[in-house]
Amino acid sequence: MSIDIIDSHIHLYPGSEVESLAWYTKGHLLQGQHSVEDYLEATKELRKVSNQKLRGFIFIETDRKSHLKSEAGWEEPLRELDWIKRVADGKPRSGEGHEPQHSQLCLGVVLWAPVPSGSEVMQRYTTKVRERAESTWPLVKGFRYLVQDKPPGTMLSAAFIESLKWMGRSGFAFDLGVDARSAGLWQLSEAVKMIEEAHRGIPENQRVRIVISKDTLAPLDQDGNPATDPFLHWKELMVRLGSVPNVYMKLSGGFSEMNALPSETEQGDWGSAARDELMQKTQAWAGRWLREAVAVFGPQRILYGSDWPVCNVGGGGNQVSWLNWWSVVGGFVQENLSKEDQVGFWNGNALRAYGVI
Repeated sequence: MSIDIIDSHIHLYPGSEVESLAWYTKGHLLQGQHSVEDYLEATKELRKVSNQKLRGFIFIETDRKSHLKSEAGWEEPLRELDWIKRVADGKPRSGEGHEPQHSQLCLGVVLWAPVPSGSEVMQRYTTKVRERAESTWPLVKGFRYLVQDKPPGTMLSAAFIESLKWMGRSGFAFDLGVDARSAGLWQLSEAVKMIEEAHRGIPENQRVRIVISKDTLAPLDQDGNPATDPFLHWKELMVRLGSVPNVYMKLSGGFSEMNALPSETEQGDWGSAARDELMQKTQAWAGRWLREAVAVFGPQRILYGSDWPVCNVGGGGNQVSWLNWWSVVGGFVQENLSKEDQVGFWNGNALRAYGVI
């Protein structure tokens, strides 16, 4: 059975705008342009090793420079909207790395938004987004404001919760990016409280959908074994998250959280004994986290995401990383999910999480 893939988490940016990225420095591992053509290059081996094919992707904002002091802080995120609009409209500029036919791949867009500023500011911002997006507006399915590098209490403020409630009433999803492994489980704990507050007193059909990204990986040691106390706390928090029907979990981008894989020149060809052994070891490491995620959220609320090009950090490089992650999670879902649930994992759950029709 051939199952189309919707990649629920990719980032794109043109080389002409890298200076607008908040995290960008010269020499960064992700320096330079990362375009649709680069993404398709990363995924091209899929057609050779599988009967699956790529249906499209959800674009996730790339953390452009921004601030909350005034509308001037929206300039670069709105400029990012202009960029992804050119992709979605099939109107490339010379050298940007996409062609008119690539527009059909962009199934949804998640933009930056000033979530901590409250619902009134969110409404002003989305009005500007709608005016600027024009024909691309129907593709705007949600917003993201990274809290992984923000101080404690950010996502629990009254204004933040107010924004989430407004997003739910307006039909938008919220992409939640926390860093439970590097920053600490306190971020995951606050996320649980944030969701509880955002849903409190709200009719179920108006509760904001929360899509959690990969930085909630379990506290595991280098061999994939749980660090007992942190793991138990992590599992308790995950169970609370999984008990909320509107919360989804992306199985995405674990390479940036694991021990780095060898470079692409050292990994061996696909199907070689060396590559097979590497994938088996990686699957064994990730398996504990994947099993817990499926057990907590169920097969209807987990979705595939590559986190490209971030998956290249630790995944071996652009020629191998996407396919490696596809192999890691693909082997797991094939062994643990029914055929029907596999279809949901690879595409249907993403359509539902982001309200893509």
